[in-house]
Amino acid sequence: MPDPSPLTPEEIQRLFADAAPDIKNTFQFALVLGGTVSAGSYTAGVLDFLIEALDCWTDTREREKGAANPTAPRHNTLLKLIAGTSGGGVNAAIAARALAYDFPSISRGTPNTGLGVPNPFYDVWVNRLTLTGMLDTGDIDSGNFVSLLNGKPIDDAAEVVAGFTRPAMKKRSWVSGPLRVILTLSNLRGVPYRTDMGNGSETFVDHADYARFAFVYPGGTIADPRPDEFVLGFDSQRLPQPLQWADFSAFARATGAFPVGFPPRELTRPMAHYRYRATVVPSDQTGASAKIVGLSPDWEMLKTNGSLPNDYHFLSVDGGATDNQPIGLARTALSGLLGRNPRDPAEADRAVVLVDPFAGQTGLGPEKMDGFPSLFGALGSMFTQQTRYNSQDMALAADKSIFSRFMIVPRRDGRTGGAAIASDGMGAFIGFASQDFMRHDYLLGRRNCQRFLQAEFVLTEDNPVFAGVWTDPQKAKFCVKDAKGAPVKDAKGRLFLPLVPLMGDAAIEETTDPWPRNKLDPDDYREAIEARFKAVVEFEGKGSIKAQVISWLVAQRGDDKVADFAIKQMEEALTKAELA
Repeated sequence: MPDPSPLTPEEIQRLFADAAPDIKNTFQFALVLGGTVSAGSYTAGVLDFLIEALDCWTDTREREKGAANPTAPRHNTLLKLIAGTSGGGVNAAIAARALAYDFPSISRGTPNTGLGVPNPFYDVWVNRLTLTGMLDTGDIDSGNFVSLLNGKPIDDAAEVVAGFTRPAMKKRSWVSGPLRVILTLSNLRGVPYRTDMGNGSETFVDHADYARFAFVYPGGTIADPRPDEFVLGFDSQRLPQPLQWADFSAFARATGAFPVGFPPRELTRPMAHYRYRATVVPSDQTGASAKIVGLSPDWEMLKTNGSLPNDYHFLSVDGGATDNQPIGLARTALSGLLGRNPRDPAEADRAVVLVDPFAGQTGLGPEKMDGFPSLFGALGSMFTQQTRYNSQDMALAADKSIFSRFMIVPRRDGRTGGAAIASDGMGAFIGFASQDFMRHDYLLGRRNCQRFLQAEFVLTEDNPVFAGVWTDPQKAKFCVKDAKGAPVKDAKGRLFLPLVPLMGDAAIEETTDPWPRNKLDPDDYREAIEARFKAVVEFEGKGSIKAQVISWLVAQRGDDKVADFAIKQMEEALTKAELA
């Protein structure tokens, strides 16, 4: 039975108050991957290039140990944590598995050879998550209708990721041991917490949830895991609090379970995990410090037959539906709940790196009701926008004077954010309809990441991270340069040096496919849309879905009109994006 006692001051200090320890000549960073829908292909391309660039640099650095004139700068950049929501959570899960292995990167010159490409980021997003599979009626035919779209492509992709392997494992010195991953979830059951209202306690139910994981890579260990995290490994060593990869994939599918569109997921975790949550409470005295307070679940509400069960069972959907703030979880993993990461370019030694495929201007939803399809489209747009970062986080990431928060966004031919990617239309669902759209965005993610590492993910040369481990020739070669090749300096005359110097294959300029105009004919999907809607309407399975929803659908539009509407929306999205 879980311990129902409140967190002790010692537990709070160990879990929340302390920041990640300083490490000499080392810059620590956390990745935060926002919601994506089909734009997850862009984020996947960013991660693919980031991994390649870090490998090229650190592999060269290791080969040059003891060399008199090394070409590779000898500071360290350490990935501590990945936090993700929705499609960003799916990419976090792929990275957690793939980082154990030596796998090939994908560039424009890499042909698409279909399913089974030995790069899991590309294989999942470009080859496996397709609208054709999502419109298949196999789930309804088998009596398993739980969502408007078929979730089998997601299940199949999750199985591929959970079982991904390569002939050679790879030890990456730039990956923390262990690597932490946090996936945000929308908990449909909810977790009750009690709070003191002054004249008695009140219970509120929190549906914004998350799960913590620790990954132990070959040759690594974990001496003291958090009591509220699962541990996964890759070899036969015994691990505390272990979780099987298939069970981990269930959490990855849950964070990306777009409400109504894709199936919700049934999850199980130890009830004790919910004891280890805390919040910051401002002091009621002027000038006094804030304090960390543990959140106390309402254990009475969670009891079954008079006792607390060991496991907590709940239904979960897309993390962005209730919790689009994985940034706070990532930031405090580096700084502690009460701390702040240094922001000056001469002092910063840790940062949060955001990846946001939809940065930039967004549109408004409809003013009035126009049938179910328009409602579903509006819901799609709403949830996509809710998985984006809030204004404060965007402002901090965009501020050029702050070096504890960075952001990678789509940029192409003067366009930024959703306007720069092919998969932005129809609430970012349109990418699933075209492999060419997904591939374009994947390659754009690689190119944007390369330029980010060259010119933005930098600190000034006097930062202690670089002290004593950079040579003058290295500074001359890798420092940030302007369009004419001249070194860029700040107001104090300091060079900017990259935290991830581009070497080897990563230094070769990335290019993208041409803008994928005329690569999608929406009418190709007419028959599949009509068949899917007809199967939904005629579904005779158990439960109240048919009585309460399907009859309303029939009254709104027939299957042919739904197809007309969907195709019209696709055509309008293609025209707006200059893809038709």
